[in-house]
Amino acid sequence: MAIDKVWRDDYINTCVACKICQSFAPRVFKVFDKMIVMPGVDYDKYENEIREAAESCPTGIIKIEYK
Repeated sequence: MAIDKVWRDDYINTCVACKICQSFAPRVFKVFDKMIVMPGVDYDKYENEIREAAESCPTGIIKIEYK
């Protein structure tokens, strides 16, 4: 299933800047004070890495929308 959108959802929790997401997908996620999703990324190239990052996020703030 192809990924359409990836974002940080701060509605319930907030990013703790642990950099786990960046370690799984450094071309997709960058962590400074909080994680950001890099613009213009072809999510299809990094689908597995994005899923692993979302599943490993301790706060569960990485959200994925599928096409």
